[in-house]
Amino acid sequence: MKVLFLDIDGVVNSRATTSFRNNLYPVDPHMAFMVGKIQLDTDCKVVLSSSWRHHPDGVKAVEDSIVPVFDKTPMLDSLGVRGHEIQAWLDKHPEVEKYAILDDDSDMLPEQMPNFFKTTFQNGLLEETMYKVIKHLNGEVA
Repeated sequence: MKVLFLDIDGVVNSRATTSFRNNLYPVDPHMAFMVGKIQLDTDCKVVLSSSWRHHPDGVKAVEDSIVPVFDKTPMLDSLGVRGHEIQAWLDKHPEVEKYAILDDDSDMLPEQMPNFFKTTFQNGLLEETMYKVIKHLNGEVA
């Protein structure tokens, strides 16, 4: 099984496209399309690692506007270190053969870095990064 760990803020929205005044769960349609393309081109399952996973309306916004959510990473007492939450999820799912992490924060574990694709809140998900994730999940050399 292939898995995409998906953050939302700074990945599927950005400073330029986000207006929290009008919508608590803003999604940029083009960035959402790119995440959908990753899923379609790789047949990966999406595991929500974003803080949106703690809010039913946030999860609904992801499923309505981006992709179906296969699962969510757990909440841990690790001071919100996303890398620990992702590792806890991976430890419970040995069937994962390949994974990628899309996030604008860098709180990943060292062993996760080859699978980590960093975005920025300034720009969100860029096409170049989308193609790198697709190649990675499909086992192609980038």
